Parts: sequence; C-alpha cells; structure tokens
Amino acid sequence: MSITSRRVLPLAAIVALVALPATAHADDHGPVVRASGTLSDLQTATAGPFDGATASFQLVVSAQGSHGLLRVKGVDASADGETFGAHLHSGPCVAGNGTAALGHYNTDVLAGVTPTEISEDTEMWLDFTVDDRAATATASVPFVPLPGARSVVVHALATDHHTGLAGARLACLPVVW
Repeated sequence: MSITSRRVLPLAAIVALVALPATAHADDHGPVVRASGTLSDLQTATAGPFDGATASFQLVVSAQGSHGLLRVKGVDASADGETFGAHLHSGPCVAGNGTAALGHYNTDVLAGVTPTEISEDTEMWLDFTVDDRAATATASVPFVPLPGARSVVVHALATDHHTGLAGARLACLPVVW
C-alpha cells in the first residue's frame, strides 16, 4: 500500500488525541470516547499473537468527522513486522464470539444507501504493523459513529482496499458510549 492511499493525521492532531482530558465523552457532554484493556480473544481454540495483549482506543469528534487512535501493546514477538487490519465494528466485543461484533461500522449500510460503498470514507480502518511487540494506528473519517455497544476488531490480514476484507477476526476491544 502506498502512503498516498492512507489517511495520515498531522502530528498536531495526534498530540491533541493524546492530550485530551479523560472525562470527555462523544455524546452531549463532549467530543471524546476512550476504551482500554486486555484484548478479548476471538479464536479461543488456538494460540494467537494477541493473546494477553492490551489496547487503547480514542475516538475524537471534530467539525470534519471523527479521528481514531488505536494503540496495541504486548503482541507476541512472532508478529513483529506483520500488518493487521483493525476496524470499528457495529456490534459488541464478546470473547470467543467474533460474529457478535457484526459487520464493519459502515455509514452507507446504516443509512440504507445502495449500492453500499466500502472505503475509508464509509468505514473506520485502523491497520497497523507490529514493531517491537506494539503498534499504533490512526484514521480520520468524514462521519461521527452513532453511540452504542461497538468494538474494534483486529483481523489476521491487512485490509483489502477494494473489498474492506481483512481475514479472520482474532481479537477485539469493547468500545461503548
């Protein structure tokens, strides 16, 4: 993937994401959602690189849409150098049950638009490459996700920018607001 195909947040935006107060929420009280904790294993029958890993996710609302920041730590060293897809999903994170997360959060699907566009403009894609057992990803989208029991799902492969697919669901982080 070329750098021109990815949305890159300016350094000032990343600093703003990290510096926001912990008391804000993306609802009537403010523009930020935060979630963190141990990733839930979605493939409990087999060992995987995210078993025991932790993650944090911030969603910041602005006049331009939403900006996401995902950080993952404690990834198995065997995954260093590998790229994984991660997406905001419409459903909750349930350990051992990847289907509970439903599909990608897609604004066209929710609005009933047909044909449905699958892209970085209608979904939040947070692909990352593991380096020294950790990774960080950012994404900016021109929409604000509706509140609810959502999840960030880590997939086995990088996102295919034509289909939005990224392989098996390996782990997830609950994101509720």
